[in-house]
Amino acid sequence: MINTVLTGWSFVRILRLVIGVSALAAYFSEHDSFMGLLGLIVTAQAVFNVGCCGVSSCSAKATVVNSKEVSSDKTEISYEEIK
Repeated sequence: MINTVLTGWSFVRILRLVIGVSALAAYFSEHDSFMGLLGLIVTAQAVFNVGCCGVSSCSAKATVVNSKEVSSDKTEISYEEIK
């Protein structure tokens, strides 16, 4: 868990942190409960590197296809036109 907090900082993650801390600052200066809740959520997302679906689960998984795994069977597909 500590590795998640310390590594993998990208521009978007830093931007989330800045937005979250700004919302928390607005909460302390204006005493606005909504900004406090928003600031806590966005700051926690930035610190723990989670988003809407958890750690990188919203992104598509990269798949690597080895040339040995690809079947060399040439299956012929025939089509029938329907009128």
